[in-house]
Amino acid sequence: MGTNNWRSKITNALFNQRFLLGVYAPIVLEFIVYAIYLLAKGITPNWGFILWALMLIAPALFIYMISPMLIYFISGVGKHYESKLKENIDELFIFSDDEASLTRTQKEKIRAAIEKELVPPLVARVRELYIDSYISQSQVNRKNNLLSSFETLFLFSIIWSILSLADLIGIIYLHFRPIVLDFLVLDKIDNIVNVIIFTILFTVLTFLSDLLAFYSIGRLRKLILETLPIVMPPNEEERLNRNNYIRAVSQFPIEGLVGETTLRRFARRIDPIYQQEYEEPLSEALRNYANNFVAKQQAWRIYKPILDQLKVSAKQTAVIKDRFFESPFYDIARHVFSYEHEVVSLKTDIEYVKNRLKHWDEISEEERATALVFLFRSAEQLFKSLIERFGAPVEIYTNFNMILQFLRERDLLTKEQEEAINNVRKKRNILVHQPGRLITVEKSEIENFLISLESVLLAVEDKKIAK
Repeated sequence: MGTNNWRSKITNALFNQRFLLGVYAPIVLEFIVYAIYLLAKGITPNWGFILWALMLIAPALFIYMISPMLIYFISGVGKHYESKLKENIDELFIFSDDEASLTRTQKEKIRAAIEKELVPPLVARVRELYIDSYISQSQVNRKNNLLSSFETLFLFSIIWSILSLADLIGIIYLHFRPIVLDFLVLDKIDNIVNVIIFTILFTVLTFLSDLLAFYSIGRLRKLILETLPIVMPPNEEERLNRNNYIRAVSQFPIEGLVGETTLRRFARRIDPIYQQEYEEPLSEALRNYANNFVAKQQAWRIYKPILDQLKVSAKQTAVIKDRFFESPFYDIARHVFSYEHEVVSLKTDIEYVKNRLKHWDEISEEERATALVFLFRSAEQLFKSLIERFGAPVEIYTNFNMILQFLRERDLLTKEQEEAINNVRKKRNILVHQPGRLITVEKSEIENFLISLESVLLAVEDKKIAK
């Protein structure tokens, strides 16, 4: 079993684009440069140098085997990841807005402990995961393909830059004396014009190679972190786009458009098309979710003892854990809604609103109004499903005021929360029913609405509504 595993790794290495194009190709190109040099001098090349090129497969393979360490340390992935974690400590680990709020002293102690005891093992985990999986890395999705391509580009540009720099130094050296080795003879270049031309050529090649290497480093930092199961600050835009795509797929009315009979008749044609179109993005979303969950489980094993050591109460620890693994908000919503796509819709809208709140001072009034409409839409959908669980009279479903009153009567909504929701509702009605009229949406209004919405669901959880 072990022999087959090593054989598979060696075969994968020899026929991997990172080895063939990234490591071996620039070495072969160097021999081609040598052949062109000899031809330009009117000398028939000694084709024995091809044997040297073939013999260099062994050192090239060695360079490939250590290339993950080179990529990791040269690109500075570890330092980049460490800075990302430290910049987002509150968002990832402490949650300054949790209900079982920590004191300022507690937060400072937790932050210091996270930087000292939690961040280093997480950074070390990145190095281990990347280096250990490098040879067996599979290209099963778009990001893995991109990662492999930029690893190839980085290796090629670094090696070609070193070789071009060596050629540049060699050309200058050859102007003064020849190079004579057992397997290599380069005559002295007396013509200063040729020296200048080759110097400029190899200088440009070195510069372009370095430029490509620096460009690759920026992309590699991002792609390496995105393909590993590690704790990362979420990219809100990407997550929103992914959730929107999944929601669109789940709600696509294909049966209603073509009819059940037609769908059954052409199922063999439709299924492969459907799989080809949607399988990759849906599997990528699942992979992201799985990676994120595994990473957080591993991090929590280190994080929990830190909280215990700092004597954080069980209640506060429970709240932090819920927020760390994602708030139970959406799990509670699943017990209210009848269909999963309704939960996905609610989550997408709320995450969009939260993302807009983070950039509130930078976005336009139109974007603020859009956030308000999305938020109200989610609340309306949630409240209608909620009152259905309580067996509300049919006549109140179309009257939002009556829905709020019904929720208050069931002790799911306080007077202050009802006012916060009504305030947003009035502005939403102006936007929908009085187009052209200008309104100002305050950040505090959206925040209060969100708090009220979450409080309603938490009150629902206390009452344990059955599906």
